[in-house]
Amino acid sequence: MRQDFHSTVYLAGLEALLTADAQDLLAAKDTRHAYQVNHAVAFNALKNRVFDLLDRETDLDRLAERLTALFLKNPTCARPERETPRVEKPPSHRLDYHQRRKKACY
Repeated sequence: MRQDFHSTVYLAGLEALLTADAQDLLAAKDTRHAYQVNHAVAFNALKNRVFDLLDRETDLDRLAERLTALFLKNPTCARPERETPRVEKPPSHRLDYHQRRKKACY
């Protein structure tokens, strides 16, 4: 459990470093709404390529270019005034979720 936690923290920090260039490119675009890097896509891409990043024989510049192109391919629109209030569910729904529907992720 601790190993998974620390690997997730490591990947989150690595994702923040590698998406900075793509975020700067998205911020420079003149669009109606502000766009930002889709962090779910970025985290998944890094999770699948972390061993390539750590390998000495990998061309890091080319891999960084491919990752930046991937980050720019699927941005999300950041609309600051779009917030919906959270709906509180009754305790019976939460109990049902924790007893029957919650999937264990390993």
